[in-house]
Amino acid sequence: MSSWDQLRAELDLWQSEEWIATMWWRDDDAVAVTSALETLLAFEQDYRVPLALAVIPADLEHDLVLRLAETLDTRVFQHGWSHTNHMPAGRKKQELDDVRDIGTVVADIRRGFDILSSQFGNRFLPVMVPPWNRIADDVMRALPSLGLRGISTFNARPDAYPVSGLLMVNTHVDVIDWRGTRGFAGEDQCITAMIAHLSARRTGLVDAAEPTGLLTHHLVHDDATTRFLENLFSFEHAALKWLRIPGVFPWQ
Repeated sequence: MSSWDQLRAELDLWQSEEWIATMWWRDDDAVAVTSALETLLAFEQDYRVPLALAVIPADLEHDLVLRLAETLDTRVFQHGWSHTNHMPAGRKKQELDDVRDIGTVVADIRRGFDILSSQFGNRFLPVMVPPWNRIADDVMRALPSLGLRGISTFNARPDAYPVSGLLMVNTHVDVIDWRGTRGFAGEDQCITAMIAHLSARRTGLVDAAEPTGLLTHHLVHDDATTRFLENLFSFEHAALKWLRIPGVFPWQ
């Protein structure tokens, strides 16, 4: 049985329970309009799969503001400040760190928030995507006071609200093999990760209310990555639904 057949079998189980397997799409590291980004925007339009674009505020170029104004469903999240690692040697990369004074970290976040909210208006949703999907606990606790109401990292969330007033919705399927080739992770690996989270939701092993998240990084996509995304977005099943981004973060 192919991985696509296995995905269809998992979705058949959802359908047999009259449940809908919700999914959503986040792409990281956007700063400007590139041919790679245009490919994703074309997928969004052609296959009606809404895109959440995590934008690095410090490097934002105005052409991205103008281009996203032409799209229907694209929404913007905040991707840290400048995607700069502040950790010492031997520790995993992190920008929203516990090494610098928290006032300095918060000041960076505030600057980024002001830039994105002023440039993108209602297209900007107050969701923080920490660079490298890592954030210090004290920094996360400060996010609501800065106007941020959501956070998105990677792996099944342990709690829908890790901080009062801050909704967490993560991604679970990364198309890039960061620890190996730094290219496409492979069709079987991606679909297996998707099935694993869907199955865990269906059987109650993780929070069933958290939609399964696809994570892409357009700047490093190769032809194999692009072909996989096109195949995934054209895949249809009655129990599968790609969510609009405001529906991923329904503020309470």
